[in-house]
Amino acid sequence: MTMQKPETVDQHDLGISAQARAMPDLDRMLDQLARRSNGPIGALLDIGCGMGALTVRIGRRLGNDRLIGLDCDLDRLAAAAGRGIETHALDLEHDAFPVASGSVGLVTSFGVLAYLALYDQVLAEAARVLEDGGFFLFSMPNLASHQNRLAILFGYQPSQVDVSSPYRGAGTLRKRSLNRQGMPPLLHAATLRCMKELLDAYGFDVEIVRGFSPRPFHNGALRRAASHLPSLSRRFLILARKRPPA
Repeated sequence: MTMQKPETVDQHDLGISAQARAMPDLDRMLDQLARRSNGPIGALLDIGCGMGALTVRIGRRLGNDRLIGLDCDLDRLAAAAGRGIETHALDLEHDAFPVASGSVGLVTSFGVLAYLALYDQVLAEAARVLEDGGFFLFSMPNLASHQNRLAILFGYQPSQVDVSSPYRGAGTLRKRSLNRQGMPPLLHAATLRCMKELLDAYGFDVEIVRGFSPRPFHNGALRRAASHLPSLSRRFLILARKRPPA
């Protein structure tokens, strides 16, 4: 599969997306995905597409013939539409995706799951719209990161579990105020073990897991350690594949 020129990610995208701040990790995962694909991937559906920079970047890199973006923020959807994405506004926790069953080759979602109370609707709909053997690539905060394990050990609130909107980060080790550029509170992250079990329950096989930090380490050894120890890293990327029916 030929890799095309990627979309430029600007400062607005970097401000709202931890994955956009760790592009080398995403690009390595896309290289792995391309090697596992038996041919053109077809349509790409991005859950929580925001302003669409990552959607377009992935679409150009993998040669997807249709780009679909879902989000609840109308302003960001307008920006995504301006980048040529077919956009749909919906409630990710309750609405069905406006896409035919088995019509998508790749579903992506970067950092969105931690904003939801439950993951079931997103996982069920991702499985429904994917063709058999289609890919699900997503990233999210790791509840069991080494920082959170230490925080809980000493009686602090783990990160990515906000209990207040105006006082985000209450009880955590972080003492600086958080600037998430209008993003809602993070309701909860999940552990890698939890996500593997949920993916299996919804008909996915996990193919690759990669750990990363939204503030990439300058030290190469630390970057490699985070990548190879995803259960302890601050965030993880998972590439899963929809199982064909038995």
